[in-house]
Amino acid sequence: MSRWNKMLKIGVTGSAGSGKSLVCEGFRRMGLITLDCDEIARQVVEPGQAAYNQVVTAFGPKIVASDLTLDRPALRRMIVTTKGSREKLESILHPVIISETVRQMDEAVHSKQKSCAVEVPLLFELGMENLFDVIVVVAAADSTLVDRIAGRDGVGRESAQKLLAIQMPQSEKIQKADYVIENRGEPEAVFKSVGVLYRKLVNQRLTKK
Repeated sequence: MSRWNKMLKIGVTGSAGSGKSLVCEGFRRMGLITLDCDEIARQVVEPGQAAYNQVVTAFGPKIVASDLTLDRPALRRMIVTTKGSREKLESILHPVIISETVRQMDEAVHSKQKSCAVEVPLLFELGMENLFDVIVVVAAADSTLVDRIAGRDGVGRESAQKLLAIQMPQSEKIQKADYVIENRGEPEAVFKSVGVLYRKLVNQRLTKK
């Protein structure tokens, strides 16, 4: 049996700007292995990787930066404004990202805690529910999501709202979650919620024989 099958696998998801990384940081501070699907997505499209070549072929040289990496802001603008571009990109990247995520989870070696938390922005959209024992959705007020996206990406509120509009509604994600963590912008409060949740999960899932 692989190490992955012996671990408690926690999927962390939520809308853009919700604070998924903050929740995963809370799990990391508690000693869990943490993985990030956004980071995995960056790894699979590094120059020379097969997925990189497929993306450039599909979208053209205008989405290639001067250092030959993908120009992510340009690609993001195209996804928001050009019909069908999002579906085209997803068809290329999603199978590769899922495969690489499973591989990295399988190779994870637990040290302090027998658990793994994985940040997956499109967990439900990718149909990855069955990869995890527990799914945690990070939630915030819609206006807060827009403000955070605008500040993070350096775009106007209208562009931030468009990005949210093409994602699964936050309310739907909450309905699908096993647990919800509210992020009101206070990191220590989020870390406390993560701690309470993890202790609950340990009692429920890791202490039984």
